[in-house]
Amino acid sequence: MPKYPEKETPYAKTIALKYLSRAPKSTRDVELKLKEKGFAEDVIKETAGYLTDYGYLNDRMFAKNWAASRIKLRHWGENRITHGLRQNGVSEEIIKQVVDIAAADELDTAKIALEKWLKNKRQEKLKEKLKQKAFRHLQTKGFPLSIIISVTKKYLGDLEVSEL
Repeated sequence: MPKYPEKETPYAKTIALKYLSRAPKSTRDVELKLKEKGFAEDVIKETAGYLTDYGYLNDRMFAKNWAASRIKLRHWGENRITHGLRQNGVSEEIIKQVVDIAAADELDTAKIALEKWLKNKRQEKLKEKLKQKAFRHLQTKGFPLSIIISVTKKYLGDLEVSEL
């Protein structure tokens, strides 16, 4: 049984707007928040439609901004961004568009991520071990194999597949 009756659409809008005032959210995030508060499904859909119509909810803009911040601040790659956007409930069509834009600078982002990571490492005696660690670090950042090999080759020399 819903906590709020169907006539509580204005209250749902208020809660959703307050939720959006803290940070941009995806449509799914807002719907989950309203569901958590106990609103009926039709009230949630009506509220999401209202917020979308008035420009408060825009999954495409949310995805672009979310991905840009992860690239700039955390130096994430394509795979990790794709996974994060899926977790936020963004549609595959929007994810593809956003990732295609982000992929243009992916090599530069990987270089920055590796430089930052290497700066925090003491000079390791075993260069091969450092290569392996760098490879794994860039994998966790979500970069594709071709980018990882290219960047690590530039900074650490050739990587042998058997070293990985």
